[in-house]
Amino acid sequence: MKSLLNRGNMDKVLAVTGFVFVFVALIVIARTPPTDGYELPIYYAYPAYFWFLIIGSSACGIGILLHQAFAAQKFNWWLAGLLLVIFSNSIFLGLPFFRGYAFFPHGDTMTHVGMMKDIVATGHIGETNFYPVVHLLGVSLLDITGVSYARIANLLFVFFSGLYLLNMYLLATVVANHRGQALLITAFACPLIFSYLHGGVFPSILSIFMLPLLLYFYHRRQKFPSEQVATILSLVLLVLLITACHPVTAIFAIGAVLALNLGRVLYGRIARRKGLVPQTSRGTVKDYIAPLTILVTFLIWVLPHTVILLRLRQVWGFLVGDAGGPPVAQLVEAWGEAGLATSQAIELFIARYGAIFMYGIIAGIAVLVVLRMSLSRKAQPQPMPFAYAVLFVVGLAASAFSLFGYTGETGPERISRFFLIVAPVVSGLVLYDLITKQRPSNSGSLTPGRKPLIAITVILILVAVVLSTFNVYNSPRVMRTNAQVTRMEIVGTAWFGSHRASGISIATARLALGRYDDFNFGIESSPFWPAARYPEPIPSHFGYDKNTSIAETLGFRDTYLLTAERSRMSGMHVPANIRPTLPLYTDDDFAKLRTDPAASQIYANGEFEVWRVYGVRS
Repeated sequence: MKSLLNRGNMDKVLAVTGFVFVFVALIVIARTPPTDGYELPIYYAYPAYFWFLIIGSSACGIGILLHQAFAAQKFNWWLAGLLLVIFSNSIFLGLPFFRGYAFFPHGDTMTHVGMMKDIVATGHIGETNFYPVVHLLGVSLLDITGVSYARIANLLFVFFSGLYLLNMYLLATVVANHRGQALLITAFACPLIFSYLHGGVFPSILSIFMLPLLLYFYHRRQKFPSEQVATILSLVLLVLLITACHPVTAIFAIGAVLALNLGRVLYGRIARRKGLVPQTSRGTVKDYIAPLTILVTFLIWVLPHTVILLRLRQVWGFLVGDAGGPPVAQLVEAWGEAGLATSQAIELFIARYGAIFMYGIIAGIAVLVVLRMSLSRKAQPQPMPFAYAVLFVVGLAASAFSLFGYTGETGPERISRFFLIVAPVVSGLVLYDLITKQRPSNSGSLTPGRKPLIAITVILILVAVVLSTFNVYNSPRVMRTNAQVTRMEIVGTAWFGSHRASGISIATARLALGRYDDFNFGIESSPFWPAARYPEPIPSHFGYDKNTSIAETLGFRDTYLLTAERSRMSGMHVPANIRPTLPLYTDDDFAKLRTDPAASQIYANGEFEVWRVYGVRS
């Protein structure tokens, strides 16, 4: 059996199996009819074995990478493994397109499409758009392909997720001492660890996906001095793109390069204290080209924008104790108000943040290993693991400040991106050294004691694959509603935007009208100023459990009330014991609304309705 594995037969079997899984998954997708309306989760649309195929194909690709990382005889089958993971992830992230969603996802992505429409309509990027790179790329793809805005959005986040994996591989090739080490880093980067952020146009995430490429050119300049000019030009270009893509990522990029330079200095001192010759050269002025370029670009391009100045004032207000509130406090409050049982809270934490937490723990252990080696008199830490251990600590500190402080960042998944982008690198560098450090110099085989560590590594990565697969899309498992946007919602909100009267308040039932306005009309090119919204969420049951009419619920004000299919499905994404804490709108509530003399339905298309509520006291 051992000789068969050494000849690469295992990789061939995994590759064939994985691509067969991909082919069968595509057949299942082709045979599954698209949805004709709003659906609760996308996971219910396909049979259970389909998800086994998706996870299995990704697992086969990761298995090839891991086997080639530690195999005695090296083959180029790792490339098949990498492509297999990219194909599997791309198919999985493309499911909203295959399901026939009119648009996906709801939220920020709709606003970013509105910014693209502004560029097309006005011919410039607009005064409020301080991160136009993604929008310009979307407009360029729109011009080249001629497809719809919805398909462009889907194409963007699928493309960037694949690009992230390729960027991580390139970075791994310059920070690793062995090819196997680079493949282990790549394997750690394969799971969709950024959760739902993989499935949308979020400049904060798309820009962080470019950071590994920035670090690749940073290390390449040091590793290949003969290519200084080309590498520095590429570095400067990436710096400009990242800064114009998202300001927070630009600030973190400055910290990342400074942290690597700090790691170089600290490593040199530790090596000299132990009487060893440092394996890294002293820092030079060229090592600070990237952070200086980012800083200058940030000051010129980003800082003059009003929104950025407002955020900086809010951060300063938090630091001096005058304003702002930590996201963790809001999260704890929300979970407390939801009335979650202890078991439900644990399950929800694992479902939403289990993979993120696990990667943080693995990388944290790797950092402790590096620290122990640094403090030991005999052991000599390698320079690159030491530098990335320092960078992970900086990333963890940035995430912790964003979670427990105030930076304008919200959501644990978004906040954790600072240390998640570093976790695969430091984990792969340290684990590979731990596994192979007792390998005999004249033999390619591993010592028996190291094989269980490989098995544990494989299991952890595959667990991350499973956890990540089932939290990219919203579902009852993560207690979030499907981010699908239906065609009737788009048509209905566009009609309402063109026909609504000014001076009348607008109330919505679990429907963020502002996002639809952005999508339908753009932001700067919108033909109207957003009307006043009802200040509080519409009460459960439209208030009929306490009031006699919807007019009384709305304070006897003339109001437009917007409802949709997602309103009727509200609460279906959470367990029954939690539903009373959420706004619920049942069929009986809609029946009462239809017979309420204070309300008149002025538009309906089957999935979206507009009601005119007359605020006249009886």
